[in-house]
Amino acid sequence: MAKLSLASIIFVLGLWIAIHRVTWLGPALADGARSVAGPRAVAWLEDFAYGLQDRFNRWRYHDAKPVEFWAAPEPSAGPRAPGAPPTALATASAQVDEPVFALPHFEPPFPTVAGEGDGTWVSVRDPGRVGESARVFKTIVHPDKRRSFAGLAIIAMDLHAYELHLVAGTREPKTFRVHPKDRKGLVPAEDISKLFAAFNGGFKTTHGHYGMMLGGIEFLPPRGYACTFVRYQDGRFDIAVWSDIAKRKGEMSYYRQTPPCLVHSGKIHKQLHYHEYAKGWGATVSGDTVIRRSAIGLDRTRQVLFYGLGEAMTAQAMARGMNAAGADAVAELDVNHAYPRFLFFDHDEKKGKLRATRAIIEAIEYTPDRYVERPAPRDFFYLTRRQRQASR
Repeated sequence: MAKLSLASIIFVLGLWIAIHRVTWLGPALADGARSVAGPRAVAWLEDFAYGLQDRFNRWRYHDAKPVEFWAAPEPSAGPRAPGAPPTALATASAQVDEPVFALPHFEPPFPTVAGEGDGTWVSVRDPGRVGESARVFKTIVHPDKRRSFAGLAIIAMDLHAYELHLVAGTREPKTFRVHPKDRKGLVPAEDISKLFAAFNGGFKTTHGHYGMMLGGIEFLPPRGYACTFVRYQDGRFDIAVWSDIAKRKGEMSYYRQTPPCLVHSGKIHKQLHYHEYAKGWGATVSGDTVIRRSAIGLDRTRQVLFYGLGEAMTAQAMARGMNAAGADAVAELDVNHAYPRFLFFDHDEKKGKLRATRAIIEAIEYTPDRYVERPAPRDFFYLTRRQRQASR
């Protein structure tokens, strides 16, 4: 009996490690288990497993230095701004014929767990904009005072320089309104030459039945309470509760819905403000686990796009970190180990093709042909470069 128990423990530990190293294994096992035991049983099991992992990490890293995803940088833009949430700064430049895009550095929410680079924006290289002023910045923040190992990487992008597109996956969201042959799950060929980056979309259909519309086709109908990321036909973007924008449905180019807005009109959702483990922002694990999470946000002007990817995040911590960085509205995207990704693309001279060459967090595994040759089963977003303009 003792040998059997030891073997079981070893098997479970080995399986847990494998799930976090082989990206497809976790989703495959979870989907298989749901078909046999049902979603509630799988949600309970995931809650239990992630809860154990969190308790172990809090014991292991209780006095550790804050996790860092890159070397602490020298300040690269604007003064550190206490008080009001930061927004994009546009200043004249003598070297280029367009305004400089910059973001003021911000104070981290919890100095006791902040790293040296918290709140400092550093420019991100774009191989397609050599010689131009930076239009993309990144920062790190630790928004959980109890977890120094909970790091949130945030990308901020100038929407004057990049266009954001939405693509349906080959299988998600589920719908009978689109024939499978019309669901390529890839960046369209005409946009490959302009591709800069791509990142994950929202939850699977079974986890909330959140709506999506693209190309005039409603894959799933909208839910009134859901947070909605929307692109209007005039090119503007917004994040809002569907009930507040439903009357403008005819003006929309696309939309993707998520659980309730993490941040709305500059304020963190009231449930998240008071409850660390508030439920509702992680349908696969009931929302009360500490897991990898992702989110999309916009600043007050709706001209700066934010994407956040955090390790060991509660929904509360994700909301707090994105808001501190300057996001006035935030919608949570996909969660769990296997799904959230933000990939940068560049020309691979050996392959002679465009490939994903780096991720926002280097330790996150990915396949270089993801989104460009390897079809994505789930919906995703991608960014293309706009033509350079002398003025806005």
